[in-house]
Amino acid sequence: MKKWVSTIEKRNFLKWFLQNNRLKQTDAKNLINFLMNTHHILEKVTFTEKLSLNTRTIVISSLNSDEPGFEFYYNKRKTSDVATAIWELTSNPGKVNIILNFYGKLLNHRYTMLIESQIIENIKTYENYQRISKEVDELLETVIIEKKIEEIRHQIDHALDKKNEELFHSLVKQLNNLQKLKKSS
Repeated sequence: MKKWVSTIEKRNFLKWFLQNNRLKQTDAKNLINFLMNTHHILEKVTFTEKLSLNTRTIVISSLNSDEPGFEFYYNKRKTSDVATAIWELTSNPGKVNIILNFYGKLLNHRYTMLIESQIIENIKTYENYQRISKEVDELLETVIIEKKIEEIRHQIDHALDKKNEELFHSLVKQLNNLQKLKKSS
């Protein structure tokens, strides 16, 4: 799912990220500042959680992350040199993905609103599945109750044919209970 995010939102988040996280590789701060101050490059930045070797991708991690401090993937190569990343972005301005690793990132509303993520799509798919599953369960329950009502009506007819008053009253009681259950579902 592609979504448009303004450069102001991107800049504000990156500013927040720098203020609230210590980076594993301190040079990465220079790259973030470069991105924040270079509007035409920041426009083409996409926040993501998915590493793609076919697109230029920047990975920056805070101290409390298990991920590498800084990596830049470009032209099927990888570097941990921030200067190379800045030079590549300056000389070839184009689409670039950025993955930020920091504590609580998936609970951070500001971050989740920025990322183009399969995780968010998976959550939406799961919620949709849960909703549909509940509807199917309710439908099945209704069908089962209707089938039981039909069977009891058939048994009531047989009880009347055999003139079995005790069985008739028992079946009518069961039928009333099932009809109440059907109305409540």
